[in-house]
Amino acid sequence: MERSKNYVVFGILALIVSLVAVSLAYAGFTQNLNINGTANVKSVKWEVKFVNLSGEIATGTAAEITAPTIKSGSTSIGDYSVQLSTPGDTIAYTFDVTNTGNFNAKLTGLTKGTPSCTSTNQSNANTVCGYLTYKLYDTTTNTEITGADNGVINANGGVRHFKIILTYASNIPSGSLPTADITVSGLGLTFTYTQDGNAVLGS
Repeated sequence: MERSKNYVVFGILALIVSLVAVSLAYAGFTQNLNINGTANVKSVKWEVKFVNLSGEIATGTAAEITAPTIKSGSTSIGDYSVQLSTPGDTIAYTFDVTNTGNFNAKLTGLTKGTPSCTSTNQSNANTVCGYLTYKLYDTTTNTEITGADNGVINANGGVRHFKIILTYASNIPSGSLPTADITVSGLGLTFTYTQDGNAVLGS
């Protein structure tokens, strides 16, 4: 019996050794597969601004008192003052809107002021105001712009050319001519540009 018992123990030991050997055989092969790389996310910008503001273009006796300027940030033109003296006078300025950003820009809003007149003779001022017009033009097409026209300025350097013109009509009756100096306000313009589509990145 003792001899038989020894065989059983040996058999168990042999089985354990065999399992270890199999485990070692399976653990002997490994392979790591690696993927390495980098990515770059391009920066984008939104930049629509005024450029190329001209000096005054005057006819008749119209004169510039204070020249307009493109202000810091290039999103505002202001602080100009002009004088109209004789019926038929006009004064105009040209300027560009450029898009140096990465998105096409669409003109989705336009608020244009209407001349408003004040004077010591307000009734007369109101009459004279009816003979003043303030208009905005696209100089490329020579068409008047009266509201948002959804015109698109392309990204990465696109430009649109504009002109504003203030006119003192020549057909004002002599009896309606100013009896005192008139201050004209309401000559503001606000353009609203909105992103049109996805970013257009240069090379």
